[in-house]
Amino acid sequence: MNIAGVVILYHPDIEQLSDNIQTYLNGLKQLYVYDNSESKTPGLEEALLKLHPSIQYHYFNANEGIAKRLNQAIAQATLNQYDFLLTMDQDSSFKDGDFDKYKLSIQSSGDSNVAQFGVNCQPDFTQPKEQPEEALTLITSGSILNVSLAKHVGSFNEDLFIDFVDAEFSYRVIQNGYTNLMFSNIVLNHALGTLVEGRGLGNFKKTLRITHAPIRVYYIIRNGLYLLFKAKGLTGTMKNDVIRCIKIIKNDLIYNPELLAVYKNLFLGISAFLMNRMGKK
Repeated sequence: MNIAGVVILYHPDIEQLSDNIQTYLNGLKQLYVYDNSESKTPGLEEALLKLHPSIQYHYFNANEGIAKRLNQAIAQATLNQYDFLLTMDQDSSFKDGDFDKYKLSIQSSGDSNVAQFGVNCQPDFTQPKEQPEEALTLITSGSILNVSLAKHVGSFNEDLFIDFVDAEFSYRVIQNGYTNLMFSNIVLNHALGTLVEGRGLGNFKKTLRITHAPIRVYYIIRNGLYLLFKAKGLTGTMKNDVIRCIKIIKNDLIYNPELLAVYKNLFLGISAFLMNRMGKK
């Protein structure tokens, strides 16, 4: 495959990042590393060059969101005439051999209408199957974009900044007559949030709950409301999916150790939506 990749950083742990990158680096012809951190991580650029001298590290001295970096990566891949682009988060990785399996699966699919391919990031909820399946949405991390078709779909929505960026793009893939194809038998190691112990309101048993940084609550509620009430052409199924995604903050409203900050960001996010204030908070 004529494939490049991009990994988007935000104050990364160098050792963990290096380990993660090595699970897919050899399967790429080029890797772009886009750093959204407000300050440089000492030794990061040197560590990346040790992994492979062809890695292109770009530091922007500002966090301008994931959507803008994805659009920049697509433009760079187009300029360098790559057909496909792998998009990764800094905390995501593949199991040994899975990235090669992923590429072979794409080549074997024979479907020229697929704008983006994806893998299984939630094996506890998505039962692995041998045959690929069309998906309503794919998460950014672990997705492989068909560069030429992605350009027909349009740019990632930079007004969203972070949350729902991948979902909104996935909806437009379908609206434009293309397909999101998922290989559920390939599992991505991916962190979806921070686990905290919380007692259930019904049975009072303690279980682990996924929570988020309070700022994420702001983007989830604001962007979710935007998609529900202002985005064009969303089907009922897509809107139900948005509601499902908004509901992930319910654990934050009960179990997050920073409850005051969570509720502050919740109300600020709702206010921002009502005032049509998009982009970075």
